[in-house]
Amino acid sequence: MSDSKNSSLEIILFGYGTTGAKIYEMLSGNFSKITVLDKDEEHIKRAKEDGIVTSSLIDITDDSELEEQRLEGKILFCAMDDMALNIFLALSLRNITEESTILSISTSAENTRKLKFIGVNKVIDIYESSANRIVDIVTRPAVTRVMDEIIYADNGISIEEIEIPPNSFLEGKCIQEINFRDFGLILIGISDKELGEDFIFVSRGINHKFDEGDILVLLGETQALKDFYKKLTGNER
Repeated sequence: MSDSKNSSLEIILFGYGTTGAKIYEMLSGNFSKITVLDKDEEHIKRAKEDGIVTSSLIDITDDSELEEQRLEGKILFCAMDDMALNIFLALSLRNITEESTILSISTSAENTRKLKFIGVNKVIDIYESSANRIVDIVTRPAVTRVMDEIIYADNGISIEEIEIPPNSFLEGKCIQEINFRDFGLILIGISDKELGEDFIFVSRGINHKFDEGDILVLLGETQALKDFYKKLTGNER
């Protein structure tokens, strides 16, 4: 009997929790090259128990570990149970690779907006979707639906603009000197007054110097954004 599975597309599925396991089940009947990656040891243990030999434990917040997966030209599917992780992961993946197709689940219109803003090619809204057509998302740009029985709560992720005030700890420092992840945030871009207020989408290789009046576009949980603003200005928002 011939194998009818698609062997030309390589898929990396991030997450093997409740969401990822369901997506893998749907994809595995149609695609033969699927790698499962997760940061949770229990999830990977379960994946191996389910017979997925191409499953590995990695730190999805570590860009160097992501780069080791040779992502270029593959389909990257963000299916973590935690929407906050999907958003952070999607942004990291887009900064690392330009040639890969990135897909992600979404739990709300707001999450969909954020994911599209950071460069996700196809967002799957689980509230508007049914499981039996997820394969269409991988094979063609169809408007399809997936897993409407799974319910998530919004994780409070926001994208905000924050202007650098006078005499802040950022002034005069370069991007590479500040690890925004230490604050639980991702720096998406900067509007630089010295460059005519043009928006600069931050990617690797850019080492802009922060100045008073620069506007930072930051992504993170609401509380993390408030804490960062307080540290930056010494005032509550």
